[in-house]
Amino acid sequence: MLLLGCLSTFVACGPSGISLSGTATIDGSPIEKGKISLVPKANVDSPTAMAPIIDGNFTIPPESQLREGEFDLRVSVTADRTTKAQLTFLKGGNKAAVGTAINQALKDAPPSEESFTSDFEVTGSNDEIKLQFNRETVPAKRR
Repeated sequence: MLLLGCLSTFVACGPSGISLSGTATIDGSPIEKGKISLVPKANVDSPTAMAPIIDGNFTIPPESQLREGEFDLRVSVTADRTTKAQLTFLKGGNKAAVGTAINQALKDAPPSEESFTSDFEVTGSNDEIKLQFNRETVPAKRR
């Protein structure tokens, strides 16, 4: 009896949330690096669940304690900046050339982060979610 009681306690304490996994793309290309967040709408008894997106893949494990309901889905995409080794440095002296080079580099640099939002309904565990965003039809919020 004692063993049975311990086993039922162990099972009850295990992860009981919903697990979600899948892929996330923008304009048909996998999101290389980012984050997915599911923020519960009013009257949804669930914590916010977050997970990294790496090479287009994400997994929200059952340990997140995610529950069924309506959520605000937020996907943040982290853009990689050009590494210092790839930057072209100009010698001082010609301030106009340096200023032009800096302005062009800032103009060409990707945003540090883009984010997309959508409504999302969680109805149970799912391992085949395909999140597809298009910059033309769903404008990204840039920070």
